[in-house]
Amino acid sequence: MLSNLTYSVNAVVPIFILVILGYLLKRFRFITDDFCEVAERVVFKIALPVMLFLEVSKSSLDVIGDMRLIWFCVITVTASFALVTLFAAVCFRDPTKRGAFVQGMCRSNFAILGVPLAENMFGTTGTQMIAIVMPFVILMFNSYSVIILSVFSSDAEHKLNKKSILGILKNIVTNPLIIGVVLGLPFMFFGWELPVIANKSLTYLNNLCTPLALMSLGANFKPANMKGRMGYAVASSLGKTVLLPGLMVTLAALLGFRDASLGVVLILFGAPTAVSSYIMAKKMKNDGELAAQILLLTTLLCIVTIFIGIFILKTLALI
Repeated sequence: MLSNLTYSVNAVVPIFILVILGYLLKRFRFITDDFCEVAERVVFKIALPVMLFLEVSKSSLDVIGDMRLIWFCVITVTASFALVTLFAAVCFRDPTKRGAFVQGMCRSNFAILGVPLAENMFGTTGTQMIAIVMPFVILMFNSYSVIILSVFSSDAEHKLNKKSILGILKNIVTNPLIIGVVLGLPFMFFGWELPVIANKSLTYLNNLCTPLALMSLGANFKPANMKGRMGYAVASSLGKTVLLPGLMVTLAALLGFRDASLGVVLILFGAPTAVSSYIMAKKMKNDGELAAQILLLTTLLCIVTIFIGIFILKTLALI
């Protein structure tokens, strides 16, 4: 029991120490909003794509086995968006709250929190599996979110049409995370190796990714955004951090997933709502304040829920 508790603490606590540090540095004005904006751009456009490139290029096809994990993630993410959208459409009168609710419950901060969690839990194997699954997940999260927010938008300009569909396709093709993974695939398939100079330079950028991303996440935490719309926010947040991960991890375990594969499922569905969900909801004329509240609540809740999830799976000898 003690070893399982220690394993869970070591997997979760270091990540949230950096998140808290980012919040404190922002609160005491060691870092500014401009710094956070630049840091997020560096992480998303440079450091994280480099990390994914390195993990994919150094991995092998043996890591992903028979592709079952990828298919499971594709099917379950699609099903979660479909079912939650149906629920919101039936239960909520305000269309703009539907879009924010669905995105908040279904879209995960898989890229920023997924890699360090997987590394803490399973080492290199975990990060390689995350890197292989990530392009499929990122593609679905972005595409489904744009579709949902377009359908429920209060602005005719953002309704789903030919222009918005072309925009979705463009976002997929130009997404830095997907580009990083795609560039790493030839190295994985053919066993190519980077020159030492290139490998060391990219490794420095890779090492920059996790601390910068987590500190930026903490710096953007604003308790003032918790006011109003709490009923919707709490329902979506509990669905995001408790209901969906509980259902999907149970299903994955019944289907025979174990160890790093099961851990990836827990991280995928148990991570908090993506930071960009607030920006997208606001720009596409959905309820941006609700999206911000869901983001804040899920970030707080997942500190506890991911810890409990890891502890339960470790105690049951499933990971």
